[in-house]
Amino acid sequence: MTPQQAVGLAGRLFAIWLALGALQSWLAARAVQAEGLPDAHWLQYSVPAVYWLAAVLLWFFPLSIAHRLVPRTRYEDRMVLPVQQLVTVACVVLGLAVVLLRALPALADYVAAAAFWLGAGQPLAAMDADRKAGLLVGAIELAAGLACMFKADAISRHVLPAPERERESAYATLSGDTQL
Repeated sequence: MTPQQAVGLAGRLFAIWLALGALQSWLAARAVQAEGLPDAHWLQYSVPAVYWLAAVLLWFFPLSIAHRLVPRTRYEDRMVLPVQQLVTVACVVLGLAVVLLRALPALADYVAAAAFWLGAGQPLAAMDADRKAGLLVGAIELAAGLACMFKADAISRHVLPAPERERESAYATLSGDTQL
């Protein structure tokens, strides 16, 4: 894997993150529009549109962007990093980012609101539905981030099957050796 390919892989992972952020921003814009608030509708949809545009560009043109960020090298100038381990590390970093940047702020917002709500003598059952939805979104994001972190090896094997394992199993089948 060349340095440009590593940057391209990171760009594609960032494109996934941007697409998820665009979806969440679009859903928030739809909720604001459903409330009938007198805001500029084009402004609400401009942020998700910019996110989607950046995600599409990063997804379809990762190497052209990588060549602008990393100086050009020859194909023989390869990094000595196992690709499978690099994808595993990227999944862990993505999981950490989701937990730290998305889930924890949403959960902290709910905990703070619940503390003020209980401090005012109100039961949590009487809390607004949007606050409860924030708890649900934070819990789902926390579960997704933790799954990315703790199942990173399985995800990386699913996303990028290792050719070494395929070669070893083919060799074992040809030689009659079933023990690996």
